[in-house]
Order: sequence, then structure tokens, then C-alpha cells
Amino acid sequence: MIDLVSPREEAELNDSVRAGEDWARVITAAFLDGTRLVLGWDAARTEPEIAAAIGAADRDRLRAALRRAARWCAEHGLHLLDFEGEGPGADTIGPRRYFMAVG
Repeated sequence: MIDLVSPREEAELNDSVRAGEDWARVITAAFLDGTRLVLGWDAARTEPEIAAAIGAADRDRLRAALRRAARWCAEHGLHLLDFEGEGPGADTIGPRRYFMAVG
């Protein structure tokens, strides 16, 4: 299983973070430990946790960053997935969670 970003991907992410790109900070702050990807449901992060990690108080800004991060991941054979559970009556249970997968 691939659980590391390549040197080229790492450079691209770091350059984008330095340029102030929120989408890159989503990946580096929430789903990377050095160059190792933090994978799986057990490492899922909530929207509020990701917002705090990247300093995005605006929900629209956060959602735009998450969408762009998901596109970058798909371009690189990664998957940034989200889940918002439902309880009785289709009521949401807790905040939306995001997690990284490969494949």
C-alpha cells in the first residue's frame, strides 16, 4: 500500500502552502504526518477540526478548500472522502467527517 507522498507531491503541497492555498493546508495539516499519509476512518477529522487546523472560520471557504483538496487527491491516486451519518428520521449525527484513503 502506498502511504507516502512522493518528493514531487511534497514539493507541490509545500509550494501551495507557502502560496497561501487553503486546499494544500487541508492535506498537510489534517492528513499528513511528515510525508506519511494519515489513512483510514480511524483517523477521520471533523469539519471543525480541519477548520481549526487551517485557520478557516468561514464554512464556505472551508468547503471550497476541501473540494479542491479532494480534486488534488483524485489526480494523485488518493481519495479524500467524507461521511455524515444519519440517525432516526435521517437526522444528522455529529459533524461531517473526512478521511484519506488510497487505491
